[in-house]
Amino acid sequence: MQKRADKRRFFYGYWVLAACFVFNVIGSGCGPIGFSFFVTSLERVFKWSRAEIMTAFTIFFICTAISAAVSGRLAHRYGGRKVISTGAILLCSGYVLLSQMDYLWQYYIGYSLIGLGISATGAVITTMIVSNWFVRRRGIAIGVITMGPGTAGLIFTPTVIIYLLPNLGWSNTYLIFAAVTAIFIIPLSALVIRSKPADIGLLPDGGDSPDIMGTNQVVATAGQGVPFNSALSTRAFWLLGFAILTVSTHMGVMQSQLPHLQDLGFGAGIVASAMSIVAMMSVPGTVIFGWLSDKIKIKTISLICILLIIIGISLLIYIEIDSPHWLIWTYTTLLGLGVGGWMTAMSLLTSENFGLIAYGAIYGLFMAFQSVGGAVAPIFSGYFYDRSGDYDMAFVTTLVIVALGIPAILAIRRPGHKTVSRHDPEVLSGQPKT
Repeated sequence: MQKRADKRRFFYGYWVLAACFVFNVIGSGCGPIGFSFFVTSLERVFKWSRAEIMTAFTIFFICTAISAAVSGRLAHRYGGRKVISTGAILLCSGYVLLSQMDYLWQYYIGYSLIGLGISATGAVITTMIVSNWFVRRRGIAIGVITMGPGTAGLIFTPTVIIYLLPNLGWSNTYLIFAAVTAIFIIPLSALVIRSKPADIGLLPDGGDSPDIMGTNQVVATAGQGVPFNSALSTRAFWLLGFAILTVSTHMGVMQSQLPHLQDLGFGAGIVASAMSIVAMMSVPGTVIFGWLSDKIKIKTISLICILLIIIGISLLIYIEIDSPHWLIWTYTTLLGLGVGGWMTAMSLLTSENFGLIAYGAIYGLFMAFQSVGGAVAPIFSGYFYDRSGDYDMAFVTTLVIVALGIPAILAIRRPGHKTVSRHDPEVLSGQPKT
C-alpha cells in the first residue's frame, strides 16, 4: 500500500527541474543576453568607447570559463545547493556594483563577478543535478533546462528594451536584475534544490526499483561513472572537448548576424524578426532533440544539430538584399533549432560517455572550452570585417571550423575505464567528494 501511495505522489524531481529552469532563464536574461541592452546607454552617459565597453564582455567570458572549470568540482564536494546560492550572491553583488558605478574599472569588476556567478548558477550545476534526478527521461529533462537561454531572450529582450531602460534607466535596471536574482534564485536553491533523489529517500524518475536505465545513459545513478582524473586521460574527453570548442565558434555568427543584415540593407523590422526567430526556435530545439535523445543515439542527435548549424550559416552567406524573405526565415529557423539542440547534446554526450560520478567537474571543463570559443569567435569576426569590409570570410571560416566537430564526434568511443562507484578508492583519491 505504501508503494502505491508513493507512486501517486507528484515526483519531487519535477520541482527540482522547474527551479533549475528558472535559474537558467534568470541567469541568461540578466547576464549574457542582457549585456548588449546597456551598451548605447553607457556609451552616452560615461563617454566610454565601444571597444572599452565590449572589453567587459570578454572579461565576462573569461570569468565564466574559470568558474565553469571550478564550480562543478565544488558542487561534487559541497553540494549543488551551496554552489548555486554562492553564485547567486556573486551575481547580486555584480549587479549592485554596476548600478552604482562611476568608473570603467568598476564596470569590469562588476562583470567579473557576474561571470563567476553565472557558471555557478547555470548549466554546469543544473544539468548535473537534473541528470541525477532523471534517467529514463533524462533527455527531455535536459532539454527543458537548456530552454533557459532561449526563453530568456523572448522574455528579457522586450521587457528591458521597451519598458525598463526607457522608463527606469540603466542604473535602476541593474538593481532590478539584482532583485530578481535575490528573490528567485537564492530562496529556490535553499528550499527546493536537492542534488540527488537519495538525499530525500527517493529514486530517479520516481521509480521504486534501483534497476532503471535510460536509452542512452550507460550509468543510471549519481554514484557511478568514470573518475575525473581518469576521464582527463581518455581520448573521448579531448575529442568531445575539441568538438565543443569548434562548434561554439558559431557564436561569432550569432553576434555578427545583426550588423551583417543591416550592412546588406535590410530594415530594422526584418533584422529584429530574424534575431527573434533564432532565439524563439532554439527553445523547441532543446526540447525536441532532448525528447529524441531518449529514443535514438545522442551521437546521431549531435551530428544532426551540427549539420543544422552549418546549413543555417551557409544560407546566411548567400543572402543578399534582393533575396526573398523566406530565405531569411529558413536560415534563422535552422540555426535556432541547431543551436538549441546542440546545447542539450553537450550535456547528454558528457553523461553518456563519463557517467555522473564526476559529471560536474568534467562538464565544467567542457563549458570552459565553450566559453573560450564563444569569447574568441566574435573577435575574429570583427577582425575579418575590419580587413575586408564584410563578414563573408568570417562566416566561411566559422562554417569550416564548426564542421570540424563532425569527425570529432564520429571518432568518440566510450572510455574503456572501469566504471566505479563513489566509494571506491580510485574515486576518493584525488577526486572531489560528493
